[in-house]
This record gives sequence, C-alpha cells and structure tokens, in this order.
Amino acid sequence: MFSTVLPIFLLILTGYIFAKKEKVSQDAEQLINSYVLNIALPALLFLAIAKADVSELTKWGFLFSTLAGIIVAYICGLVFASLLKIKAPNSSILAMASSYGTTGYMGIPLVIIAFGSISAVPAALATILHNIPAIMAVIITYGIMAQSLENKMSKFKIIKSAFLTTLKNPLTLAVLAGMFFSVLKIELPEVLINFSNFLGMAAGPTALFALGLGLAKLKITEHLEVTKLLKIFPFVFIKILIQPLVTFFLAFYIFEMSLDDVYFKTAIIMSALPIGAGVYVFASKYNYYKDESSIAIILSLIITLGSLSYLLNLFN
Repeated sequence: MFSTVLPIFLLILTGYIFAKKEKVSQDAEQLINSYVLNIALPALLFLAIAKADVSELTKWGFLFSTLAGIIVAYICGLVFASLLKIKAPNSSILAMASSYGTTGYMGIPLVIIAFGSISAVPAALATILHNIPAIMAVIITYGIMAQSLENKMSKFKIIKSAFLTTLKNPLTLAVLAGMFFSVLKIELPEVLINFSNFLGMAAGPTALFALGLGLAKLKITEHLEVTKLLKIFPFVFIKILIQPLVTFFLAFYIFEMSLDDVYFKTAIIMSALPIGAGVYVFASKYNYYKDESSIAIILSLIITLGSLSYLLNLFN
C-alpha cells in the first residue's frame, strides 16, 4: 500500500517544486484553490451523496466515532495549550491544529484511490464533520473574546455568523444539495451526472497539486528551532495518533464496525490525516501561531507518509 500513498505525496511534491521553480503568483494559486474548493470538490461530493441511498447517509457508528475523535482531539489540544499557559482565544488555534485534517485536499483523493468510488460517500460525510466543528469553534471563540473586549456583537450573533459561514461553504452546500436528491429519491438527469462527474474527476489531482502550491509559500526553514518543535510536536502527536485511536476504539469496540467495512476504513484514514492548511489560514487571519502552524503542517505530512502507509497496509 506504500505504492498507493507515495503517488499522493509525489503529486503534492510536484505542486511544491512547480511553485518554487515557476514562482507562481498569488493570483494564480488563488485561482487553482478556488477551482478546487468551489467547483471540483463540491461536484465530486454532490454526485456521491446524491446517488447514495439514505441508509448510506445514516451510518451512526461512523458518524459518532468520527465526531467523537474530533472533539476529543480538540479538547486535548486545549489541555496542552493550557499547560503552555496559552489562553483563549489563541488556544483555539492550537486545538484546531490538533483536530483539523486536510480532508478535502488529501483525504478524499486518498480513500477513493485506496478503497474505490464506494468510499466517496463516507469521505464526503467525514469531510463535513471534520470541517464544521473546528472552524466554528475558532470563529466563535475569537468572536466572543472580541465581543467581551469591544461589546459590539451579542453572543447569539457571533454564533449565528459562524454557523452561516460554515453553512455557506461550497463543500457543505454540495453535501446538503446531494442529500436533497438522495432523501427525496429524485433521479439525477444524465446530463447532470456527466457534468458533475467530469468536474469531480479533476478534484483529486488538482487538490493535491494545489496543496503543494500552498506549502511552497510557507516559510519553514527559518523557524526550525528545537524550542518551537517541542511546542509543536504535542499537537501533531494528538492529530495523527490520538484522534485516529479514539475513532478506532469507538468504531470497533463500541459500535462494533467491521474491519472490512469501507465506512470504518474511511473513518480511520480521515482521522489520521496530517494537519490541514486551514489551520495556517486561521493562524494568519488572527495573527497567532502562523509560523508554527506551517512547520506543524509539514511535520505532520512527513510523519503520515509512514503512518498512512501502515494503516492502508493493515486494512489491505
């Protein structure tokens, strides 16, 4: 299964080298990312969900195990942050780094390559579960702290704003649209199937290439200090070890999911992914943990080259 994971990383590396060699402009990188996030990935998720049976969308063991793994990892991140005497709202960035994986850019292509198109539905559901809680938690935490200092917005408006922000995410809208067709058992027109399929086929390779472009922009070498690495590693450890272990324990022992179940496999792989680039985005937005988050992303990518290969080999 190393031969399955290695091409994924090679495609990311290709994007990284291309960006370094060609000096890709910010506008060009943003255009590719916009295509991936707003068109290609939503098309892939929409088609997978829309063609699914309702029973495939209500795998409660899968849903609860995935969500519990995220919540436990987030809480562990807050605990480690408190040990480092980092308080809210900055601690929410560290908690996000502990629980937020690169599900859209890397997770979906990986599980589809490894387990086939049958894994598209659980991958789509896992992507939404991995995105909404962490993103909303960071937005709400910073919003409430800002409100307490400036007294400009009510807590209700802050939560409403965070909810609408995540709801308007193209990936969320694509899954909700797909659920509409699936739940109501509306047959998709062939032209819509072909159109979504054409766009979706480009999602995986383009997403991985775009991830490489983004990583090339991160300043890493100048921040490779032992003290910073010691502060970063606990959060990387939580993300790529604690989160998948919690997910595995609940899915296998509590919900008694089979090792051969594609939902079980997808839940574990999606929980064991490296830290997502979204953490860097929020770190930049709130001007905290920006440099450290870039190192954490690269460090987790390097480690998961081995850990994901092991997991895929185990499932195989």
